[in-house]
Amino acid sequence: ILLLLISGLFIIIVLIVICIAFIKKSAALKKTALKITIIPILCWGLIAFWYLVTVPSFNKNEMGNFAGTYTLKSSDNKSFKSNKSNINGYKLTLFDDGTYLFDGHEKIGLKKQGTWKTGGTDGLFEFYDENGNLSQWASPYDNDNNYSLYFEDQNKQDAETILFVKTKFE
Repeated sequence: ILLLLISGLFIIIVLIVICIAFIKKSAALKKTALKITIIPILCWGLIAFWYLVTVPSFNKNEMGNFAGTYTLKSSDNKSFKSNKSNINGYKLTLFDDGTYLFDGHEKIGLKKQGTWKTGGTDGLFEFYDENGNLSQWASPYDNDNNYSLYFEDQNKQDAETILFVKTKFE
């Protein structure tokens, strides 16, 4: 936002200087205005670099860190609580190429397979089904390389959380 404000301010300054240069018919003021345009161009270049190079690099690195096999650790979901014997059988495998496999109930909103990506709204992970439809979000947590994912059932009035913990690194 700061870079946009700075570039906007300097564009206004350039327009004012160019208007004055045309009114006074001054070549020196026109050259000064052209020199000032370097600042907004640099600001836009930094913004482009940030969103086209840096952010995708962070997201790819995060995908590599979170890739692995996760098992269901705990759940507020009543259907999971009533069936404790199967709770350890639910596995979620995230691959660093952006695909996933889910071995468990689709009640939490995840399809059996699909794609996932980092960098969603507020840092959430986004999970998509095979048709490219968004099926679920997860909150990632990294506590000293103890990776975990919290899923919330957004369709319920009282959001039920489901915790997957990384057990195997890919």
